[in-house]
Amino acid sequence: MIVNRETTAVLVDSTADLPDYLAADPNISVIPLTTYFGDEAYLDWVELKPAEFYEKLAAASELPRTSQPSAGAFLDEYKRLLKTYQRVYSVHLSGQFSGTYASAEVARAQVDGVKLVDSQLATGGIALLVDRIIERIDRGTTEAELDAYVERFVKEKIFFFLPTTLDQLYKGGRIGRAAHLVGGLLNIKPVLIIDEGVIDVYKKVRGLRQALEAMRDGVLDHTEPGSTVYASLSHGLNEPVLGQLRDLIEGIDDRDVKIRLTSIVGSVIGTYVGPGAVSVCCIQE
Repeated sequence: MIVNRETTAVLVDSTADLPDYLAADPNISVIPLTTYFGDEAYLDWVELKPAEFYEKLAAASELPRTSQPSAGAFLDEYKRLLKTYQRVYSVHLSGQFSGTYASAEVARAQVDGVKLVDSQLATGGIALLVDRIIERIDRGTTEAELDAYVERFVKEKIFFFLPTTLDQLYKGGRIGRAAHLVGGLLNIKPVLIIDEGVIDVYKKVRGLRQALEAMRDGVLDHTEPGSTVYASLSHGLNEPVLGQLRDLIEGIDDRDVKIRLTSIVGSVIGTYVGPGAVSVCCIQE
């Protein structure tokens, strides 16, 4: 099958935290997760945008809760999209973080024409994969070629992030006690990596500047001189630190680094990483 805008659509969940140009793309649909403050439920990015979320988070006495879309919601989306398109790329939050992928898997088993992708990522990392898929849809390719690219992206991408606090990750069960204790030491900044869909400590450094430089060095360690590198940046409403990270990534002069997008971390991922986090995701092409 030829993959182009007439034949192919993309479905992502709201944890992709899509920037405006992707959110407005007619071939991209978003299925929202839900964030709960007490008994109040909000659809991520639909009923609760990042600015309001972080205000609520600061005032909350306990951590919000989140839940994935149901298999029925996925099935409804697949059926809707398959009335127009022959193929749907359904790209989702790491299955290690959420039951979202599992819900999609149940629905996918009931239809033909859906390529289900565990991105092994979150936030701007998913958005970068969607950006690369849409570029290939625009120029036209084959189903086999796009499938192979998506599989390579998931295997070879790198994703580093720096939370301002580890409290939410620890309370939400996303990191262990040892990593949480490291973050509590005097000015120690653990740079975290998502590796095969799981959060781990990449480096432990002292101070913000060294942490951001460690993220830049991680990009260098995982890419080759002279290569073209596509990147995305994300932040939890932390423009000053994001700017420092951007300067470091753009300052890499022996690779052709193209920052494709910047995304704002929404309510679901923000529940676990807290306010102020920054991240970088890269793929060498």
